[in-house]
Amino acid sequence: MIDSSIEKIKNLVIDKKAPYVISIDGPCAGGKSTLASRLQEELNCNVVHMDDFYLPFDKRDKNWMNMTASHMDFNQVINTILQPYKEEGEVCYIPYDCHSDKFMQEVNIDVGEILILEGSYSSHPKLSDYVDMKIFIDIDEDLQLERLKKRNPNTYDKFLSMWVPFENRYFEELKIKSQSDLILVTQ
Repeated sequence: MIDSSIEKIKNLVIDKKAPYVISIDGPCAGGKSTLASRLQEELNCNVVHMDDFYLPFDKRDKNWMNMTASHMDFNQVINTILQPYKEEGEVCYIPYDCHSDKFMQEVNIDVGEILILEGSYSSHPKLSDYVDMKIFIDIDEDLQLERLKKRNPNTYDKFLSMWVPFENRYFEELKIKSQSDLILVTQ
């Protein structure tokens, strides 16, 4: 899937002018990071990961677990990534690590012709005005569970009970897949 997908995407963006933003969204363990990494090599562009934009726990609504995508800091994505890239071509942001509940070192990137916004929630409607192409990576549920178990054996149960349902609610309520420009299926 990956090589044919890379070629398809390269053909779609060959004549696009900067600033051009591609979002790669889809279920966890679907191959979003792998595709983004390969595109980064092929297109000589930068990748920004949505995982860096979780809201710190003390900033989340007390009922965040029952609200779609409310654990994401979309304002930070817009204010520190998308607006600056569209206006200036340079991006500076401070990633948040949800595992340690701490902000990390500042990151500066000159994003060039294309910027890839990778991760679940990257095609959220709040970001739509800034995203030029939305890619959705789909995966069979059994394959997803197999990959999650292999990739995250210590947190597998948490993914099943929390993150997979969070993502699925987001995909379904906001019709993310059907609003995508390109749908790729991981096999």
